[in-house]
Amino acid sequence: MTDAPAASQVRKIRMRPRLAQLMAEKSGGMYVAEALKRADATLETLREPSLTGIDELIIALDALLAAEAGAEPAARIEGLYQLAANIVGLCGAERNVAVQVAARSLCELLDEADGLSPSILAGVKVHIASIKLLHRAADNPALQGPILQGLASVLEKGRAESKAQG
Repeated sequence: MTDAPAASQVRKIRMRPRLAQLMAEKSGGMYVAEALKRADATLETLREPSLTGIDELIIALDALLAAEAGAEPAARIEGLYQLAANIVGLCGAERNVAVQVAARSLCELLDEADGLSPSILAGVKVHIASIKLLHRAADNPALQGPILQGLASVLEKGRAESKAQG
């Protein structure tokens, strides 16, 4: 007879992570990947209405620029600024940031303008034309870069004109 100890048996107890327990206890809990997937799906449903909203704001910019040539410059600047700011607000639907950069640049140009001199109006027209080109376009930095650099130059020219007048 041998007095050898009986072989011990290893028992593995798998503990459920605390995070998993908390998520199970909370109704509606989900993993980050699932939350991001749902957020993307929600954004996709809002994408086309937002892009259509930008289309309408671009039309309104053109109309305001054309129709109110005799209007008070301060009111006209404010109207153009508000429309450009609204475009910035809808730019989350764009597949690139170029439209947002262009609309922000237009806001800066209008915000810093003392009036609507011919060169400021020309700058506004260039910004609106650029927003039209960039809107709904594919994300292509090679094509967007020169446009955005041109807008930066227009903005600097407007700033220089404002300093010269002031």
